[in-house]
Amino acid sequence: MNDNLQLACRAFAALLFCAFASACATRPPAPTCVPFEGLDPGCIISRDLLKEAVTSYRAHYKTMPVGQAVALTEGGAPMPFTTHWLRTDKFVIIDFRKAAYEKRLYVVDWKTGLVKAYHVSHGRGSAVSDRSYYAKRFTDVPGSGTSSVGAFVGGQEYESTKWGRAIRVRGLDATNQRALMRTIVFHANEVFFDKDRNIFGWSCGCFMTDGQELPAIIDTIQNGGFIYAGPISLYDKSSAKRERECNPYCGDPSRCKDVAGANPIGSLPNVAAPPPRPDPPAVLFVPDPLPGETPVPTPKPRQIMIAPPAKAKPARAG
Repeated sequence: MNDNLQLACRAFAALLFCAFASACATRPPAPTCVPFEGLDPGCIISRDLLKEAVTSYRAHYKTMPVGQAVALTEGGAPMPFTTHWLRTDKFVIIDFRKAAYEKRLYVVDWKTGLVKAYHVSHGRGSAVSDRSYYAKRFTDVPGSGTSSVGAFVGGQEYESTKWGRAIRVRGLDATNQRALMRTIVFHANEVFFDKDRNIFGWSCGCFMTDGQELPAIIDTIQNGGFIYAGPISLYDKSSAKRERECNPYCGDPSRCKDVAGANPIGSLPNVAAPPPRPDPPAVLFVPDPLPGETPVPTPKPRQIMIAPPAKAKPARAG
């Protein structure tokens, strides 16, 4: 009797094992890369940041005021800015969790979903130390030399007397609403930022890029281009009450050098950058959008003036 019971148990266990093995053999492997709403099929951008940026884009697309405005810098200089509706062809995401020597600025195509990566700096006030290419503190405080996180909209290109070709951006969130007053712009500087020489320095809060890459970035963000720098969790909430800080490299050195808490970090990290990494392989396919979703946002309705139909003239008697 015991032998029969043991045989029955073994047969049942073998049956369960076969059923489990068969299920495992037929189960498709889990995908290693899942596009988000048809965007970034190569998973170059972190999924959490991509989702955060798309959510922010859609929120600002519906609520952002447009038109002409003039902001004043700390010195009282006028800063004209014309805000256009957000563009629906491409947008920009910046992942400030990555090091400055990594390609962390991403241009995303709304229609194809494809992504192209570039280099971009962070402010020296955000740097971890004078021997690190990573950033830790992000504020919107004038004089801090820090970068800001949140949503921006690109304005008009202009010729800077200091940097040459440049483009201003306007902050759309509470974490970066002083961007115009702080004269935060996209510009290049071959002395402090040159990917060919493996030099990745710091700015005073501006988005400093490689000179060869700047034209493509300007073409993407001018006149309504959306930029999202994040994640938003990097924002230093304790800085919200501060009206000003003094960074000796981003203001008057004589006024700032003795201020408690001043960031002494200079223009270039005091350590060599590691050798550049090869670019990830290009992704040649574009997946279809998820069911019920489209990667391109619905355009805002425009008012169209339609003239009333002309009254028909009465026919003359023949």
